[in-house]
Amino acid sequence: MKKIKTTISCLMAVMICFINFVTPVHAEEKWPEMPKVEAPSICVMEITTGTILYERDMDEVNYPASITKIMTALLALENCSLDETVTFSEAAVYGNEGDTSHISRDVGEKMTMEECLYGMMLESANECAWAIGEHVGGTMKNFTKMMNERAEELGCTNTHFNNPNGLPDEEHWTSAHDMALISAETYKNETFRVIAGAESYTIPPTNKHADATPLHNHHKMVYPFHGDYEYLYDYATGGKTGYTNAAGNTLVSYAQKGDMPIVCVVMREKSPYHYTDTRTMFDYCFENFKLLRVAEYETDSRADEDTQSFASIDEDATVVLPAGASFSDLTSKIVYESSDENVLGTLVYSFADRVVGKADVRMNDIGSDSFAFTESIREDAEEEDISKEAPAEPEEQNKKDAHSIHIEINAKNIGIALGSIAVLVVLILLLYWLGTHSYIIRQKIAGIRSRRSERNRYQTIRDTRKSRRRGKRVKKSKKLRF
Repeated sequence: MKKIKTTISCLMAVMICFINFVTPVHAEEKWPEMPKVEAPSICVMEITTGTILYERDMDEVNYPASITKIMTALLALENCSLDETVTFSEAAVYGNEGDTSHISRDVGEKMTMEECLYGMMLESANECAWAIGEHVGGTMKNFTKMMNERAEELGCTNTHFNNPNGLPDEEHWTSAHDMALISAETYKNETFRVIAGAESYTIPPTNKHADATPLHNHHKMVYPFHGDYEYLYDYATGGKTGYTNAAGNTLVSYAQKGDMPIVCVVMREKSPYHYTDTRTMFDYCFENFKLLRVAEYETDSRADEDTQSFASIDEDATVVLPAGASFSDLTSKIVYESSDENVLGTLVYSFADRVVGKADVRMNDIGSDSFAFTESIREDAEEEDISKEAPAEPEEQNKKDAHSIHIEINAKNIGIALGSIAVLVVLILLLYWLGTHSYIIRQKIAGIRSRRSERNRYQTIRDTRKSRRRGKRVKKSKKLRF
């Protein structure tokens, strides 16, 4: 028995060493540590993936001031054309001028939607924002309802809008995170990018103004407003300023270097830190993060170049990673939540416990001659095989198709699989050893049984002799008389 225990112990030790040897060792998944900034509430987001690169109290509720106008611009661009005529009402003019930002419009003045958007985004004209709201929503009550519904659609959880321009209102609030979601969505609109990034614009004469109205961008990272060149930033592409006594300085800034666009939102900030903090974050993010296109890495070497794939990765899908990480460091899973019937599933990529990007797996347009389908596609893609490809020619089996799908196997899973194989090998060796040494084991067991049987036989003999002696004594005792 000691030999058996020793042998098993040795085999287990070899197995453990083998598993440790074959299991790949990954570098620690570590998110870059960001520099210190003064902003009480800040959110920095990579726009194409929606990845939060840095945050501090980003879900804290604050007054937004004029960065509210980004949401107003989003709804205007989604619901109107630029050449629509906007008429300024009495409420728009008299309720939003005075000590607030404005461009001195008159009641009944008519401007195009494009001109109103430039007035609102560059000069932060509150009467333009109000006129846009009334034009888009019909009434201000309906427009603010549209604002809140759209915010909810974008995933905002700490937002309630009560006006289109951000003037002080106790029922008007948001968070840096929610504003980043809104700002990122708005930035995807090309017209908005042009307007928000313009240094200047001129509104031509209107029915109420004989002279043209020049406009200049107040965002000092985009344009040296009032001759202030200190905060100009080479990669800045637009943004929106905001300030009220209750809100402090709020700032939404866009910047893009290469293919990576970033939005930075700061709230409740003191001047000039809203600019210096934003610049610090942009510089650090551009230096420490990179954007990778998923389709360049997700390939299947088994596909045939001459055969059109049944499905392919979205060519525009990207992931954002720390500069020192690689695509192989990502973990991925497939989810089936898209309402688009052409999306078979979505690859969700993670790094350091953060979602860093997604890629839709889309069904390609394939002619009837390319594939023969025997079953209809069902909604639950996890349980049904969606299609069967026509067999490829033998000589073409090793060609690559850059548009086909390859789900990368996680190194940890490989290690677990190899470890399982090692355990199986050890069990087989153990069974083989037991089989080859079974004769010795049977002999030992037979010997034990023989000795036990011998002891039992002797015990039976002794018991029998004792019984006979007791019987004789009993018989003698019966002859005694008293």
